[in-house]
Amino acid sequence: MGIIDKKTKIIRLFLFCFLTVLHPQNSHAQEFFIGVEDVSYYPLYEFKSNRDTYSKELLNSFAASKGYKFTYILLPIKRFERWLLEKKIDFKYPDNSRWYSNPSLKEQFTFSESTIKLVAGTTVLKSSLKKNKSEFKQLGTLLGFYSTNWIDKIRNGQVKLYEDASTKILIQQLLAKQIDGINLEPSVIRHYLEELGESVDIAVIDKKYEYEVYDYYFSTIKHPEIIKEFNEFLSSNKALLEELNRKYKIIDYKPYLK
Repeated sequence: MGIIDKKTKIIRLFLFCFLTVLHPQNSHAQEFFIGVEDVSYYPLYEFKSNRDTYSKELLNSFAASKGYKFTYILLPIKRFERWLLEKKIDFKYPDNSRWYSNPSLKEQFTFSESTIKLVAGTTVLKSSLKKNKSEFKQLGTLLGFYSTNWIDKIRNGQVKLYEDASTKILIQQLLAKQIDGINLEPSVIRHYLEELGESVDIAVIDKKYEYEVYDYYFSTIKHPEIIKEFNEFLSSNKALLEELNRKYKIIDYKPYLK
């Protein structure tokens, strides 16, 4: 090898090292902080642990497709609607415009397209299906969740609300007949019934009480342009959404459409 070749190699190596310092490989990775609920709600979400959930896989897949870094910030459910206003976070998940009572507050948000369709209803033991509505006295839900379908009866004292920070404890209370029903997503209930060694058919949504299909959305105040990118990702990755529904055994919402 000639002296010129050696010099050329040295110059190229020097330039490579110089450019690497100026432009490290991860310099383009933009970091965003996502506010998530500090509660175990598997298989929909559970950011306290490292295990995957529907939400984590979906959001991380989007971040990877764009070279973004998502850091998840666990926040209490109480004062949920104030997160993006008071906390230094970029996005919130899950979110839904119907969870905001103040219209002027809601108008500040940009919401994504639906990430998943879920069922809101009252789950009871199958053995309790024949009970009259007047016999329903105790409703269980997670601490901080808003039981919209029962709010009037709770306010006038017809139904007593029991709240707990543990999904599993609420299901155990239902199994022990300490409460008459629970307002939790049925996919979540099925998971914890399996974990407790119970038949998944032991508890069902009682359709004589109000029920509806609703959605989870990704929301922001600061970054509407990222929501646009996320919507494009959802539109072009329908196969991924279908696979996540299968993988995490998400209850089919269609039988609950009215």
